[in-house]
Amino acid sequence: MEKCFYCGNPIGEDERTCRFCGADHRAYRMIKASSERAYNEGLIKAQAHDLSGAIESLNRSVRYNKKNVKARDLLGLVYMKYGEPVLALREWVIAKNFDPEDELADRYLNTVSNDPGLFEKIDTAAKKFNTAYKYARAKAFDLATLELKAVVKDNPGMVKARQLLALVYIQDSEFSKAYAELKAAQKVDESNPLTARYMKEVRSHLVTDKKKKKKERAERRSTVAINDGHDVVLMPRQTFIEAIDNSKSGFFNILIGIAIGILAFAFLVSPTMKQRENEETRRALITANSTSASSKSDVAELQKQVDDLNKKLDKYEGQSDLKGSYENLLKAQQQATSDGSTSEDASKTLEKANKKLLGKNGKALYQTLTEQIDQQTLVTRYQEGETAFNQRKYPDAIKALKEVVDLDDTYDNGDAMYKLAQAYENNGDTKNALKYYRKVAKDYARYYRGRNSARKVTQLEAQQDDGNGDEQ
Repeated sequence: MEKCFYCGNPIGEDERTCRFCGADHRAYRMIKASSERAYNEGLIKAQAHDLSGAIESLNRSVRYNKKNVKARDLLGLVYMKYGEPVLALREWVIAKNFDPEDELADRYLNTVSNDPGLFEKIDTAAKKFNTAYKYARAKAFDLATLELKAVVKDNPGMVKARQLLALVYIQDSEFSKAYAELKAAQKVDESNPLTARYMKEVRSHLVTDKKKKKKERAERRSTVAINDGHDVVLMPRQTFIEAIDNSKSGFFNILIGIAIGILAFAFLVSPTMKQRENEETRRALITANSTSASSKSDVAELQKQVDDLNKKLDKYEGQSDLKGSYENLLKAQQQATSDGSTSEDASKTLEKANKKLLGKNGKALYQTLTEQIDQQTLVTRYQEGETAFNQRKYPDAIKALKEVVDLDDTYDNGDAMYKLAQAYENNGDTKNALKYYRKVAKDYARYYRGRNSARKVTQLEAQQDDGNGDEQ
């Protein structure tokens, strides 16, 4: 039977006022109904992973009726999932005080008390979060990042820690990392308005960066940089069809020139050379019959002529590789643009082409293919190195990333060189790790990887000094 909220005497369900003290129970019952309705809303939101909405509804429920024990039990569970164990314990303790026989509150409190390290973990996480918040307010974002990473590692469900970490990443222009943290926060609390606001900001930056990179790639594909020794001139890049047409025209011009040269040699040069040889032979015979001394002189002269002719013959024979060079050049271009071939296939084919024998258009196409193949090699080897690094196969990661850095040490805004330094460090090669950490710290000092590399240099140098001191 229901009791009067004012005097505590029993009151019937149909009675509007207490017959003992005269207290009106209509408003009281409306408030209790509102509390139950808010509890039901909170339950539905909690089941839909809308934790922030569930917290709002359940807090409203206990404001209407502070003795609504089931609302407090559920609110404690939501707080625990939200990464706020202190607030969860508070709700369960209050529920236990209102209803000493509350079995749910007993079970939750016993579970917490049976974990001896939980309170220490809660206290440590709270202190680290407060410290990280102070660092972020002081714009010491690198220190704030370190503290917040430790917090989310120990307490993955702490939404406000992930939100603050994402905000720090946004300040450092690390939008991909910020997006990852916000996605993790959304898995815990799908409808958090602050997470949605940050997510909208990060997505706008990611879209802008993607458009910028796409534009840069399009510009690189549409132009060719030519260095004449003084200035760098950007020339329009030929399309595949244009390159084929130009290559064909140049190839046909060369064939026509060779044909004309052969005809001229056969009809003009060859008869003259034969007549000259006959005349020289006749004279040589006359001279040989007249004197042995002049005969020796003629032999030496003939030998010299033979040597000269051999040199000319070598020069003509060198032209025989011209056709093969153009064929390998076109084949390399097809392999570079084909999905079924790799950059290594195209590179090997291009090496067979003799660049010295190519014409102006052929040399330009040769240079374009070399740059395109190098770029494909950079992308492929960087992906291989990153995959090996994530799988902790550090020797494989070093091999792939070293090739990327040797081709372009600024690749991916220095991230390839930074990962190479990390791979050397994790593989126990402190010397090479220091070499690349120093370069990253110098070239990218205003970025997070540059500042972290500077700290790594200090740490590794200190370890080397300690090791040398122990040996002495």
